[in-house]
Amino acid sequence: MELAKLSSKGQITVPKHIREVLDVGEGDHVAFVEEGGIVFMSKADLNSIHGLQEILSDSKFKEVVQKAKSLK
Repeated sequence: MELAKLSSKGQITVPKHIREVLDVGEGDHVAFVEEGGIVFMSKADLNSIHGLQEILSDSKFKEVVQKAKSLK
């Protein structure tokens, strides 16, 4: 788990480990997808967004989201 602090302008610094995992750097775009109160972040290129859409439509993934919601 990585943590980031929200600034007064609503900005965060994405932790280095997460930037490396997503393979993003300065000038790259990222996408945020909310599903059941949980937000997912992905590199905003066509392949990454397509892969994220496949994951979000998977029934096993929806079970994980339901379990995560119960932890709130």
